Amino acid sequence: MDLIKLKLGVSVSYSTALRGKNLAMRELRGNSEDSYKMLYSYLHMLEQVNSGTTTKVELDEAGKFKYLFIALGACIEGFKVMRKVILVDATFLKNEYGGVLVFAKAQDPNRHHYPLAFGVLDGENNASWTWFFEMLKTVIPDSSEIVFMSDRNQSLITAVANVYPQSHHGHCIWHLAQNVRNHACNTIKAVVAWRFMELARYYTLHEFESAYASFKVRYPSAFKYLEENTKRETWARVYFPGCRYNLDTSNSVESMNSAFRDARRYALIPLLDTIIKKISDWFNEHRKDAVSGSIDTKLVPLVEIHLHNLWGKAEKTPVRELNSYDLEYEVTDTDDGKVYLVNLIAKTCSCKVYDYEKYPCLHGLAAYLYFLEVPAAHGRRREVNIEYHQLSSQYYWTELWAMAYYMTIYFVPDKSEWNVPDHIKLLQIIPPKKLTRKGRKKVNRNPSVGERRKRTQNVRRPRTNFGFSWLLFGMRTNNPSEPNNPSEPN
Repeated sequence: MDLIKLKLGVSVSYSTALRGKNLAMRELRGNSEDSYKMLYSYLHMLEQVNSGTTTKVELDEAGKFKYLFIALGACIEGFKVMRKVILVDATFLKNEYGGVLVFAKAQDPNRHHYPLAFGVLDGENNASWTWFFEMLKTVIPDSSEIVFMSDRNQSLITAVANVYPQSHHGHCIWHLAQNVRNHACNTIKAVVAWRFMELARYYTLHEFESAYASFKVRYPSAFKYLEENTKRETWARVYFPGCRYNLDTSNSVESMNSAFRDARRYALIPLLDTIIKKISDWFNEHRKDAVSGSIDTKLVPLVEIHLHNLWGKAEKTPVRELNSYDLEYEVTDTDDGKVYLVNLIAKTCSCKVYDYEKYPCLHGLAAYLYFLEVPAAHGRRREVNIEYHQLSSQYYWTELWAMAYYMTIYFVPDKSEWNVPDHIKLLQIIPPKKLTRKGRKKVNRNPSVGERRKRTQNVRRPRTNFGFSWLLFGMRTNNPSEPNNPSEPN
């Protein structure tokens, strides 16, 4: 009897703990319907605590929620001193209403996430993407300097072309490589994908054309797919019309989607809270990184380390001065023996690495060291005084890196502290139609084309023979001097 009571007590305690856990999880995820009712009030408070923030809600004819757009003022202000490359991607929401979560982000000069805007749409279609980019255009105007990078979603491509006609749009070469590999025949597909990405990243037209001709001979079916379904201007570095620096994939924005994997199951307001708090944490962390270096360090760590690694080799690289007035030099590469032309004033090199990356290549650094060491000759421009950090684009200067994070991002306070005008409180939003899903609730997403996922079920297990294999094969021994079967004579 005592044992039965003990078991009943343990069962009741477990059930109580489980109910408490479920209640805490529901509180964390929030009530879906209440999120839509309080959305206008929440967005009002978000704009109050973060100056310059832009929010927009779109409803359908019946007053039901359709789209949401948020651009934090601190992010838009900091983007003014960032490289003008915007990565865009969307991921499905796992709550009861569905839809997609959209991010538009930049990448700071030290390769950190820099979110610009995010939103919730009813799906990836022409209307939703067009609306999102129209809202983005209100905070980031159209310009020929802007470059968008994304996968090849046709609705997204169409929307960018219509809303940002002056911008340039590149396609993620990693996603394209997965498509290319699946069109290769009688070869190792992973090698084809790697070859394509190598092909897309060549710096000179001559190298690209030579490699592309070789690619055509070795992988004719993959070459045919590229010619019939893509344009070189969207994936090949040498043909891309805009300036995308070292950004040629959208994988970094996809990693943001994985950062909010659990939050995608939350109701709308808890989802927004999670995103804003994470962005605030990123800003605080990267702000400290930007000011933690020495006062003499004027380049971001990524470029500083790159140049430090090249320094020793650059000192031994032969340099010959061609024009002391325009600071043109002839640099001989000790690896391939080729001669490259460097112009320190124009910040160019005939290898084209300096031109695309916007910070010195080996030849540019060697020319600069020669410029410092050789005394000024007659006819040299005496007014030219090039400092070390001025060799790189200003987007890689620590000064501008710190300016990108100078504003603080505040998250919305507790509901008890809200001060919302009555006319905003009266605004109501009808939630969209709930999704009806059949079968077991899905947690993991479907892998992209060419993507592999580790097997978690039906894993092949080692054969179990219960120790009776000696009946068939005799006793085995690890000692080569001993016979495998002790019953056999030596």
